[in-house]
Amino acid sequence: MIVAAATVPGAPLLLPGVTGGPVREAERAREAMAAAVTALLGQGAEEIVVVGGASATRPFPADASGPESRLAPTPPARPRRPEESAAPGSRAADRARAAAPGSRRVGADDVLPVSLAVGRSLLAGCPVPWTLQGVGGDEPRDRCLELGRELGAGERPVGLLVVADGSARRGEKAPGYVDPYAIDLDARIGAALAAADPGALLTLDPAGCERAMVAGRAAWQVMAAACADGTWRSRVLYEEDPFGVAYWVVTWT
Repeated sequence: MIVAAATVPGAPLLLPGVTGGPVREAERAREAMAAAVTALLGQGAEEIVVVGGASATRPFPADASGPESRLAPTPPARPRRPEESAAPGSRAADRARAAAPGSRRVGADDVLPVSLAVGRSLLAGCPVPWTLQGVGGDEPRDRCLELGRELGAGERPVGLLVVADGSARRGEKAPGYVDPYAIDLDARIGAALAAADPGALLTLDPAGCERAMVAGRAAWQVMAAACADGTWRSRVLYEEDPFGVAYWVVTWT
């Protein structure tokens, strides 16, 4: 059973080390996100399930390769000294070939989606077990309902950590430029989260969310279905659009 739920943003810039240095907006968001995880544990969760957008609806292994390495800044290469050159046929040369780009092709399915990687980054040192559940961004409402009900079934106390973003069309510098429709849609989403209203989240239209570049629609509808039978008290810990994308950190307890 779900004893608490929280939604947090899933931007690549919220992954540790990706910004290459302190970024005030990212630090503020991560502080609120860490507080949300603490709230889940404070409600007696004996397991945390992370739900986030993915290319397909399926669980991901906890130790899946993350996107951090390809997103983090690459330090400048240090010039090689003559004595470090690897002679052809040497073990050093063999290691260099093994590490060379393209020596091992990693399929898209082998890499953790950014949303789940962000969720995982918040659970370092978590005292209870946790799992990672991807949900396809184009999943219909009925499939989201089905998955949410599956996650809410059972007697074990579960905390739901949902990684989801609002519209990416909130300003001229936003990824999708600006769209007044997106602003209105974000207002509806924010009101539903602040009111702990699962029913309002379930009314979100997939086509409208796609137009507004709302990445979190499917994950929020999973959350709504999992929490549909409860009565929740909402707490908004963070609500900003620092990069032209709507981010919320909200707990339902």
